Amino acid sequence: MPELPEVEIYCRYFARHALQQNIEHVRVLDERILGDVRKEKFEQLFEGREFVAVRRHGKHLFAETGDVWLHLHFGMTGDLAYFRGDAPRFAKVVFDFDNGSHLAFEDMRLFGIVDVPPDPNSFIADHHLGPDPLDRAFTLPVFRRLLATRRGAIKSLLMSQEIIAGIGNLYADETLFDTSVHPRRSVDRLSDDQVKKIYQSMRRILRETIARKERGAGYPKRYLIHHREEGDRCPRCGGSIARTVVFGRTTYFCRKHQRL
Repeated sequence: MPELPEVEIYCRYFARHALQQNIEHVRVLDERILGDVRKEKFEQLFEGREFVAVRRHGKHLFAETGDVWLHLHFGMTGDLAYFRGDAPRFAKVVFDFDNGSHLAFEDMRLFGIVDVPPDPNSFIADHHLGPDPLDRAFTLPVFRRLLATRRGAIKSLLMSQEIIAGIGNLYADETLFDTSVHPRRSVDRLSDDQVKKIYQSMRRILRETIARKERGAGYPKRYLIHHREEGDRCPRCGGSIARTVVFGRTTYFCRKHQRL
């Protein structure tokens, strides 16, 4: 499932290819992808306009035409494609620009959403989304305050979109692996130093992943992602990788350097 780094890549892709181009036509090829707006209304809202800005919050992408906002949520198999010629096989919504190019939102399994919110801030408030971990305003003191009154497993907190928007299963595991914190460690048992390390590691891993993916590079060899199999060897300390379930998600950690 696309998490924050992947959606940030989509956001930059959208900015490179879809801004400042007149939208001649809009084609909704599968109405099931739409949220609360009907096909005819959606097409009318965007035809004759142009996208002037794009932003991301957590796993959500928003594009502005000036007075109308587009919201994209990628679900498990959502994607963007800028193209000429025939639409991709799984295109659900296509924006046809007057220069002959097109932008498609693709989704093979229809888990994504294409919608028209009032504006991003209203959407964030209505859906009770927490702060974006890469926002400048998301400082260490803000992170400490979020944890101050919480209980339960640290991984559950990291994955709760109402607390921090954008972190999913993969990057929660990676952050805790990097900081030697057990995913089931209770938030109220974390030391001040551990909280600081989690904050710093979370932001560094997200930024590093975005930078590497944008240039087509893979994950660093030191990452847990290469060893997400029970019984595999830890690339950091040589310990054994274990598997459990936290927050309803399969979770991997090192038995040796991530002690409960």
